[in-house]
Amino acid sequence: MDKRINTLKTVLLFSLVVSLMLSPALGACKKTISVSAAENWPPYSYREGRTFKGLDIDIVELVLAKAGLCWKYISFPSSSRSLLELKKKKVDLIFAASHTDLRDDFADFSVPYRQERMQLFSHIDNKALPQLKPKKTVAVNRGSTYGVLFDRFRNTCAECVVETNLAIERFRLVKKKRTDYAIEDSLTGKYIIAKKGLAPYVQPTSLIVHNSPIYFMLRTQLLNKTELEILNTAIIESEAEIQTSIANYHTFLAKYGETLQQNN
Repeated sequence: MDKRINTLKTVLLFSLVVSLMLSPALGACKKTISVSAAENWPPYSYREGRTFKGLDIDIVELVLAKAGLCWKYISFPSSSRSLLELKKKKVDLIFAASHTDLRDDFADFSVPYRQERMQLFSHIDNKALPQLKPKKTVAVNRGSTYGVLFDRFRNTCAECVVETNLAIERFRLVKKKRTDYAIEDSLTGKYIIAKKGLAPYVQPTSLIVHNSPIYFMLRTQLLNKTELEILNTAIIESEAEIQTSIANYHTFLAKYGETLQQNN
């Protein structure tokens, strides 16, 4: 297992070195933007000491550097708080954002940069067919959107929905059987189950609640039309690198999970 951890550290160190090489020199920045980053949303965004790391952090830094932009990170306790601060123009960019008509009223969006796959997770003892229906309780992220299927369920049974700020909180609710399900990004779910030793308690189900593209959400008037086109071009030109990074994270987590199961 130590070799697996050392391999991940090497990957993260390489990513950091590459991002430093790509970062525009301070004088070359067209502007510096504030980016809302989660401190505890592995493997996409998390903080170690004073440094933010993760798959989405790698992507953000890759794209912004290519677009000639500098960045600084700022953290908020929840997704809903990040949205509020964006509306108040206290933060410039939120990554991993879903595009909705409502959000068009207060934000601009880039082209999509990756796909988000939101999956239903249950207790290992739950043998029932996975489905969202009344009387079944579901833990979700506060401030997130999960598409038409979940909206229909929530409108039918609002009291069935339990909101939390952290993914690990949702998985602990499932482990203790305080909720029937949790909705989480499939890669995050794999990470938490492997990292926190939850394989004897929590399992992914076959139900994909929402599978959709995600975007950089920008405060209105942050970028002019030309600058937004430059940012979008940077995303499009980075597609191969982004897909490679995603594949590497999936491969590592699969091997890491297998190692933990062998050791238990």
